[in-house]
Amino acid sequence: MTQNIDYHDDEIDLKDLLRVLWIQKKIIIFITALGALISVIVALSLPNIYLSESTLLPTSQEDSLSSKLGSLSTLSNIAGVALPKDSASKSDEAIERIKSFDFFSKNFLPNIKLENITAVKKWLPDTNKLVYDKKIYDSEQQEWIDHKPSEQQAFKFYQEILGINAPKNTPFVRISIQHESPALAQRWVEIIIKQINETMRTNDADQAKKSISFLNKTASSTNVQSIKDAISSLLENQMQTLMLTSSNEMYVFKIIDAPIIPERKFKPSRAIICILGTLISAFIGLFIAFIQHYRKSSKL
Repeated sequence: MTQNIDYHDDEIDLKDLLRVLWIQKKIIIFITALGALISVIVALSLPNIYLSESTLLPTSQEDSLSSKLGSLSTLSNIAGVALPKDSASKSDEAIERIKSFDFFSKNFLPNIKLENITAVKKWLPDTNKLVYDKKIYDSEQQEWIDHKPSEQQAFKFYQEILGINAPKNTPFVRISIQHESPALAQRWVEIIIKQINETMRTNDADQAKKSISFLNKTASSTNVQSIKDAISSLLENQMQTLMLTSSNEMYVFKIIDAPIIPERKFKPSRAIICILGTLISAFIGLFIAFIQHYRKSSKL
């Protein structure tokens, strides 16, 4: 008997629910349609973003250099020369350098146009031209409207468009750039790869030259044969490092899959934006409809 009563109440509640929906159908349809229209406008206003990616492999010389430095640690202690004890590999160091403000300001930003990273609104594929936000940059006069963005402000844009994926279970490193222009996305990945290899190569070459100069001075100032032998081995190691930096342009990373100019956009997904916008607005419409109905009912 109780089960029949409960079932009857549920049936009445369902009928009441459908009746409320029917009564408030105009509000629900209006809010849903309005939300759908807004989501379509938003989806169409968003510019296409393209992603260019390159797959890299750390060069083999970083392992050989590490093993040589490890084997010479005893000799360096005898000679009284402190060798760097890097716990991170060259590739790990390179990744952190790429993400750093120092690399951005000294190696990346000088090779691009500031307005292309801070003021681009969209890219026109028919003419292959960039359209800039007129509130930020006047492309005709080539002038900044309010003030020229600082390097730190530009660095925030760089952090947003840069992607680095280095899984622990594989030696490969993937570097990507997102941009409104597919050509610039591809070009900027090339710049990053070239600059990080050149920066690391130059730094190691300078360090090797300083070490060679220091070891030569130390060797000339001592008469202890064991120390001279240790210094000789260290000099040989630094000379090998110097030769590696001079002969290899792909010093830290070698390219396995070069970046290309993408033909298809990476984002946004306009269909998903429209569907989600419509669904959310429908739920909002239902919520408002029930609130209005029960508010009127409470006043009666």
